[in-house]
Amino acid sequence: MTPENALKPSTALNGVHGIHLVPHSPFAYEEIKHHGDFHESTYGRSDFSYNQRLRVQKVWQQRPACLRPIHGCMNGDKHLAERVVNVLTSLPFIALGIQAPRKNLNCKLYANSLIGVGIASGVYHASRGKLRKYLRWADYTMIATASVCLSRALRNENPKLLMAASAFFLPIQPLMVSAVHTGIMEVGACTLYVKYLVS
Repeated sequence: MTPENALKPSTALNGVHGIHLVPHSPFAYEEIKHHGDFHESTYGRSDFSYNQRLRVQKVWQQRPACLRPIHGCMNGDKHLAERVVNVLTSLPFIALGIQAPRKNLNCKLYANSLIGVGIASGVYHASRGKLRKYLRWADYTMIATASVCLSRALRNENPKLLMAASAFFLPIQPLMVSAVHTGIMEVGACTLYVKYLVS
């Protein structure tokens, strides 16, 4: 792959409603201009502390894509009818969360997370303006939280390291966390199905 091709954005997701791709290069950096022995600074910082802050900033900007937050378009719903339907489809999550069994702590957490999904989704779809992108993130994060709670309710033996990693990545990459826990539940369901067929 040539460097020119690496910088071209993929067209695989073009046209998908709600997806907005932001082109970036993980190896991009900005040239830092020096003036004499010290950088320009209005606060009189030393050269060392300023360079240290720039190094941290450079590392943060070059983090891998899996650690980058979701970049979505802010307009989502195209017209009022679509917005109303999306808000109404959030209500069943609240009803399911209220009716879900609460026999132990993990089941209670899952039931409450379903209620949270309904509330976050309803508020997101009812919102407008600049607040909408943050509410979209809250909606995605709440969906991922529900998948974590469900996998915990179904399989009480999830490793502590997995749960800690999930808690760490939840606000950064909720879709990845949701995919991992959905995969864990699928493997568990297949295992039970194979045991059922064998017996």
